[in-house]
Amino acid sequence: MSGRLRIGIDRDVYQVVRKLEDEQPVKVPRLTVTSVYESIRRSNSSLARQKRRPLEDAIERVLTVRKQEIKALEADDDDSDELLEATAAARETDKPKDAFILNKQLTKHWNFGSATPTTTENSPSAQSALPDQKDGEQPTEMEIDSAPTERQSNGEPRLKRRRADRPSKPAVDRSPPTGLSIEDMSGIQETLAQLEIPVLIPLLYPHLYRDVHCKVSPAALLHGPSGCGKTALANALANFVGAPFISVSGSTLTSGISGESEKKIRDIFDEAISLAPCILFIDEIDCIAGKTDNAQKAMETRMVAEINTGMDRLERSTPPGKTVVVLAATSKPDTMDLSVRRRFATEAEMGMPNEKAREEILRTMSQGLALDDDVDFKVLARLTPGYVGADLKSVKITAVNNAVYHQASQSTSQLNGNQSPPDGLDDTQKRLWHLRAAAPANPPDEASSSSIKVTFADFKKAIESTEPAAKREGFSTIPDTSWSKVGAMRDVRQKLEENIIGPITDPERFARVGIRPGAGILLWGPPGCGKTLVAKAVANESKANFISIKGPEVLSKWVGESERAVRKLFARARASAPCIVFFDEMDALVPVRADASVDASTRVVNALLTELDGVDGRRGVFVIGATNRPDIIDPAIRRPGRLGSSVYVGLPSPDERVDILRTLYCNEIPAQYRVAQDQLLADLAKVAHDARCHNFSGADLVHLLQAAGKACLRRVEAEKDTIITIEDWETALNEVKPSVKDLDKYQRLLDAGE
Repeated sequence: MSGRLRIGIDRDVYQVVRKLEDEQPVKVPRLTVTSVYESIRRSNSSLARQKRRPLEDAIERVLTVRKQEIKALEADDDDSDELLEATAAARETDKPKDAFILNKQLTKHWNFGSATPTTTENSPSAQSALPDQKDGEQPTEMEIDSAPTERQSNGEPRLKRRRADRPSKPAVDRSPPTGLSIEDMSGIQETLAQLEIPVLIPLLYPHLYRDVHCKVSPAALLHGPSGCGKTALANALANFVGAPFISVSGSTLTSGISGESEKKIRDIFDEAISLAPCILFIDEIDCIAGKTDNAQKAMETRMVAEINTGMDRLERSTPPGKTVVVLAATSKPDTMDLSVRRRFATEAEMGMPNEKAREEILRTMSQGLALDDDVDFKVLARLTPGYVGADLKSVKITAVNNAVYHQASQSTSQLNGNQSPPDGLDDTQKRLWHLRAAAPANPPDEASSSSIKVTFADFKKAIESTEPAAKREGFSTIPDTSWSKVGAMRDVRQKLEENIIGPITDPERFARVGIRPGAGILLWGPPGCGKTLVAKAVANESKANFISIKGPEVLSKWVGESERAVRKLFARARASAPCIVFFDEMDALVPVRADASVDASTRVVNALLTELDGVDGRRGVFVIGATNRPDIIDPAIRRPGRLGSSVYVGLPSPDERVDILRTLYCNEIPAQYRVAQDQLLADLAKVAHDARCHNFSGADLVHLLQAAGKACLRRVEAEKDTIITIEDWETALNEVKPSVKDLDKYQRLLDAGE
């Protein structure tokens, strides 16, 4: 609804309210929104066509104004009497001219923000509306502003007088931030080293640039996952150098009014130039500097142009020796327009902290806390893979909450026995009742000598209940599959440790003999032999993040979307480095390219080859591919430097089947329902060497254990007797059949050196 239409509705409603007030007896209760609305529905067809919600809002506004008017009239009874006398005199002297002066006094309320009566220039009441003045004394500027509206002889209002100067808005504090220093930032040594020369030196030694007759306008872009400390680092740098700090968010610079967004951006750069030397920090810059190719509105293109103009203007407009450093932060650097991104000469990536950095962050965050002696930060860092600084802060706060809750729960036991909760409460409600009853009525103002301390158990419980933000945003964390959950596969494990685990955990040792981390490895073999399980165990052993991708997941029918998905995948992996990208069913993603083929699969192969070559720098990204059809994978993928190492994951031997069954049994069956260890090994050896178990894959052995469990449930009814025996294994062997059929094909590929 437009502003003009809304004013028209308010005026109509005002007339209706005045009419209803005139019709009401004096002692009847005042009008309400409902009563006025029902009256309008019955008697006013034009207003009744309006929607109910806007009409009720208009009624509420008018009733509020009427209350203010009535209060003003009651407070100014003397002035009202003088107004009536002046009106009567005017009627006698010049009735046609001022016949409706009283109505004019009331129509001044069309301006719903004012309660001052409106009078004509010649009316005596105009003098009474002004504050008391001495003879010959001119009214002040504020008194003129509060005076009634005067009119010319022709009835037109006089020109508006200048309003009294209103107090200006308080100036925004641009002083250096306090409370956060570089000493409080841990695990970001590499980022600080990148920003030392381009950011800190121009602010700390500006006179040296003046001596060499050079004007600089440094700009640095901080990018990385959300919560890794980009904004905190910008505040710490400003505090360290002691320079004025202008901090704005990209969302606050956008406006729905045409031209307002560009003006805000222009004003920010003008302020930075006036405060030089200073730091201008733009948080979430991707909100106002998105790619113009996909711009939905012309305003987005104009904002990008205004940012470019402002950054170019900094170097020209700042005097020698006064530098404006532009810092920007974003978690989506790929969505920024290239014209804006190229103006940031320095790009510092703040990725996920490794185990050592997490330990430093936890130690720094926990300074000053009352910690128990059993808190081991090394173990806590090992338990928090994939956690960024914001996640670790949540862990610390949750651990403190756990310690406080434990102390508060202990105080509930000190309640008097005569204090019992009301009847009808469940366990949770009773616990809450006890917590409230045990809380002190007047907590002490100063810290007491309480023995409360945050323990290692509080931290561990906090880690279990805190999910990393990166995992919720699509990033991946380290899986919980360890080698203890993988049976047999010793040869496969050794090759993976040499190709992936070793270069990640001990790169210096491999570098001494000239071994650089490879791009990746290809696992191939019959289905169900544990290729995916092994890949997860490798990620857990190397403490690297893990991203699992099914081959068809990145394929799209839209042109260019599949290649875009591949680029985003590796960008996400680089942000999570060290990271292992696992491609399952890789034959569906990178099939052999035909000579003249230009279809979507060809473009996907080309995009994946580019990423594997490391043109953009893989920086700790390793690729593991798994397939049942290595013969149809494009040969370019399997050359050295890409997925050059191939590992065959075949069917287990009888002894390996014993190891796999024992691992499955111990991981799946609770200890109280297991047979003795010696009896277990004898039973499993008999089952694994049985001819019916020949050619069983790892998946078939899992199925065999499930079938034995079902046979046990069918055999016994009592809960205490539910233990799998050799009888149940025999029944399962008769039911389960091998799932791998075409073994000769894999043997031929193995003999051919695939």
